[in-house]
Amino acid sequence: MSFFTGGSIKPAQREKIKQFVGFTNANDKTAQKFLKENNWNLEAAVDAFFATGGATANGRTWAGADQRKLSALFDKYKDPDEDAILVDGTESLCNDLEVDPTDVVTLVLAWHLQSPRMCDFRRKGWMEGWTNLGCDTIEKMREVIPSLREELKDPSKFRDVYNYTFSFARAENQKSLGLDTAIAFWELLLKDKFKHLDLWVEFLREKHGKAISKDTWNLLLEFIRTSDENFSNHDTDSAWPVLIDSFVEYAREKLGFEDE
Repeated sequence: MSFFTGGSIKPAQREKIKQFVGFTNANDKTAQKFLKENNWNLEAAVDAFFATGGATANGRTWAGADQRKLSALFDKYKDPDEDAILVDGTESLCNDLEVDPTDVVTLVLAWHLQSPRMCDFRRKGWMEGWTNLGCDTIEKMREVIPSLREELKDPSKFRDVYNYTFSFARAENQKSLGLDTAIAFWELLLKDKFKHLDLWVEFLREKHGKAISKDTWNLLLEFIRTSDENFSNHDTDSAWPVLIDSFVEYAREKLGFEDE
């Protein structure tokens, strides 16, 4: 017999389960267990959960941050009609964090908080992300921003953030990334990493003029990492996207390398 049987739960109890999950980031089964053991007293159930470290029932510990504080902060910024932090809430959050919304560090933060798209933070990602970062107050969040910026210097983490940005920046229900959007994020992420970034943008606007595929987005970073300054080591027979091969031809001609 399943521990969680929906038919035995009253509407008021369902609401308490939802609140418990919001406070603790536990699953529904764990929420019901602690609520039942505490006669459906929400405060007592939450206290009991944290008194055990949350580990025995939830499979993880949450010592890095006070979940009730985090949940309350989420509620402060979330949209009044949806359980998500959207455009207005994101603007307020950035203001409180003293971070410009166009600063590249916001991409690192969005990656940590599992934001599915721009100006859209969900409770689960918020709770898990800030807990992993050990933050449960705006002051602590503000203090961690410099370390998030440092993560961009780690090649592995930079690649993760870069690849994540494609889905983050892409319009909902679209497979490709709009050209103007792609260029804006490339200029944000690659300005100090791609010597020929301006030429790449010029090429895209002049010769391509269309949306960018995920394959092209992801492989551009590898192309930047492996190509030499004049692209002499570029192999058109390798599995590069056609767009990158075309750019190499365009760039070599523009830079006067076509005869080398």
